[in-house]
Amino acid sequence: MSCELSVAAVPEEGDCPQWVAQPDVAARARLLGERFKRAYGRPPVGVWAAPGRANLMGEYTDFSGGMCLPFAHQYVTLTAAAPRTDGLLRARSLQDADESVADERLREVRVVDVAPGAVGGWFGYAAGVAWGMDRVATGRSAHPVAVPELALAPGFGADLMVDSTVPIGAGLASSAALECSVALALFSLSTGDDDPDDALRRALARACMDAENYIVGANTGGLDQTASLRSHAGETLALDCRDFDVANLPAEPAAAGLTWLAVDTRAPHRLADGQYSSRRAECEAAAAVLGVDRLRDALPEHPTDDDAAAALGRFDALVADGAPLDGDPEGVRLRLRHSLTEMVRSVRIADELATPDADWSLVGRLLVAGHESMRLDCQVSVPELDAAVAACLDAGALGAKVVGGGFGGSVLALAPADDLDALARSVCATFAEHGFRDPLFLTLQPSPAGRRIL
Repeated sequence: MSCELSVAAVPEEGDCPQWVAQPDVAARARLLGERFKRAYGRPPVGVWAAPGRANLMGEYTDFSGGMCLPFAHQYVTLTAAAPRTDGLLRARSLQDADESVADERLREVRVVDVAPGAVGGWFGYAAGVAWGMDRVATGRSAHPVAVPELALAPGFGADLMVDSTVPIGAGLASSAALECSVALALFSLSTGDDDPDDALRRALARACMDAENYIVGANTGGLDQTASLRSHAGETLALDCRDFDVANLPAEPAAAGLTWLAVDTRAPHRLADGQYSSRRAECEAAAAVLGVDRLRDALPEHPTDDDAAAALGRFDALVADGAPLDGDPEGVRLRLRHSLTEMVRSVRIADELATPDADWSLVGRLLVAGHESMRLDCQVSVPELDAAVAACLDAGALGAKVVGGGFGGSVLALAPADDLDALARSVCATFAEHGFRDPLFLTLQPSPAGRRIL
């Protein structure tokens, strides 16, 4: 793909399979710097990149303290930036205005005026990061302690220009990639530190979470931001969302002749419309019935299927005895069953990846079980996602599942690397039979976390 075009541009219908090109991040960064200079009349101080993520397991459990298994992929959002001293935050996006790179409309706000309800659209993700950094710096976030290194000095401002190679709306965490690239840029402009340690990255992830929760209004739990800022090449994070501690596990199946394949169904994908928040509320209602702060506390340290079944049985008994329940009983029960079984699947995959010779067929079966739970219990799948999973499995994938929040977006498949085109053609044929839009295909590699590029 030419760096003169946005990755968000999609091909014409009828030419399937279409593969999304591997990003040339360095070339893209150089082009962004040139566009920044033309737009603002001065060069940027630097260009920072942050990746999107895929997730093997742990969907809709981060806010309940579960273990998630994300990895950062090689598609990134880039932010070119230069400081200001008048307190203004100004930004332009090469994906703005219906994803047209020809329209770089200026958005601006005073940093001190950023607040919930004050900034909308994509600019809310960027401006919200400055607001979140201030909350974390002063200890007003859910972060347990203040992190003063994140404080922005009075009068601090910045000019920003963003570009993305993460397919927008594909469920591959384009919003977190935007937040995290802006966070790294603002942190570097403010402190001069281009390589924050893990503790600071953890705090920056918290700031990005606050931006998404309160400024954008998507009540997500921090999985995406943690993966974008704290991942390592060739590995997945075993992320314990009780305390956001991480362990690194091998996640590169190439030695077994396999690869990670994403199928972007191009079905609309939106999380800020209340769907994500409603499922979080149902999980919190289930936790209240069980008498725990979060659902992970209803399971032992190393849970099994039997433990999940026992916790679900306790919930049923308590409801039958008249325990107060905030919400529809059947809906809450379904979300509870998804959360408990998903937490068990995460632990099982983590255990398998930690062994010297991982059984990838077992990992694949667990991916399929995770998709069925997302479809039946979490109820976030759509026909395009189900069709993509079925077609991948029919064509030889070991496993496949919806990745991210669902309601559209992508499927992640564990697929044989030697005949991906045949698998992609199978998916294309299935989509054509159903009258769906042509999907897009991406091979994903576990990649490093956000960093300065130029």
